[in-house]
Amino acid sequence: MAGKLEKKLGIPYFSTDDFYYEIKFTKMRSREESLSKISKVYESDKWIVEGTTEWMVEPGLDAADVVIFLTHKNIFAQWLYLIKRHFHRDNETVGGLFELMRHVFYKRYSIGYRKGYPTIHEFISPHKEKTVTLSSFKEIRNFINSL
Repeated sequence: MAGKLEKKLGIPYFSTDDFYYEIKFTKMRSREESLSKISKVYESDKWIVEGTTEWMVEPGLDAADVVIFLTHKNIFAQWLYLIKRHFHRDNETVGGLFELMRHVFYKRYSIGYRKGYPTIHEFISPHKEKTVTLSSFKEIRNFINSL
C-alpha cells in the first residue's frame, strides 16, 4: 500500500525494516542508530512510513497527518498473507516465517513475551482522530482511489 500511495501522492515512503536492519532480515542495527535514522524522516515535510516496530513508529505518530491502520479480520487471514509474502522475499527463511507468525500471534493477543505490553489498538488510540482503519484489499483500493 505504501508504494501505491507514493506513486499516487508523489511522497517518498520508507519501511521501518530499512532502518531496523543493516542487512535486510539478517543484521540488525542498534535501537539508538535505528531511531536516529528514522527520526530524520519524521523531521521532513512529507513522508510515508510503513511498519509495525512500535518504538520506531511511535515518534512519527504525533507528526503524522494520517495514520493508516491495516488490520486482518482474523489471525488466519494474517498468517495466510505472511505465507504468501514469504514466497516473494529472497532473504526470509522458513524458520524466520514461523518466528514471524508466532510474533504476530503474540502481538495480536498480547500474550507470551508480549504480555503486559499494550495491544496495537491501545498503542494507536491516542491518535484515533487521525486514524483510518482498513481491513480488506477493497477498502485499501477505495481509500487510495479517493485521494
